[in-house]
Amino acid sequence: MELKETMLSRQEIFSGRVFRVTRDDILLPDGSRGIRELVHSHGGVVILPLDAQGNVTLVRQFRYAQGRVLLEAVAGKLEPGEEPFSAAQRELQEETGFTADRWTDLGWICTSPGFLTERLYLYLAEGLHPGEQHLDRGEFLNCETMPMEELGRRIAGGQVEDGKTLAIYLKTVLLRREGGCNG
Repeated sequence: MELKETMLSRQEIFSGRVFRVTRDDILLPDGSRGIRELVHSHGGVVILPLDAQGNVTLVRQFRYAQGRVLLEAVAGKLEPGEEPFSAAQRELQEETGFTADRWTDLGWICTSPGFLTERLYLYLAEGLHPGEQHLDRGEFLNCETMPMEELGRRIAGGQVEDGKTLAIYLKTVLLRREGGCNG
């Protein structure tokens, strides 16, 4: 059986500043019909700044949907039509003040493929140069720098729960294990 679902019609339910929601009537592989409710997003970027001493810089910020402060990798939304690499450079500088000499494209992840169209593009940033933060209006966060191994301990201990942070950590560890990046 071919595992493909085909959209028959789409109804827009909501359109906001960050995402829109649709309800799609679909044709299932067995010929029956179904419904898919989707959240559409322009996607985003995730950056792990890694310095020459093996330290990573993360951000702490209040996440309203979770009702608490989370420790996360540097990240941001893509503007419509924006290239992921340009967004990664912009977000790194805005949130941490850093610029980087070397960038490693770590691919992308689907954050929740059952209902969300979002792709997050992952980048490792090295050869860091400090500078000033330029946070967006309404954006409040604190930077925290720690050894990469400490981040691993916090993840293993359940102190880091953010999915994008877990994904970029894992990809970076696997890449470093195979000798694919400096540090």
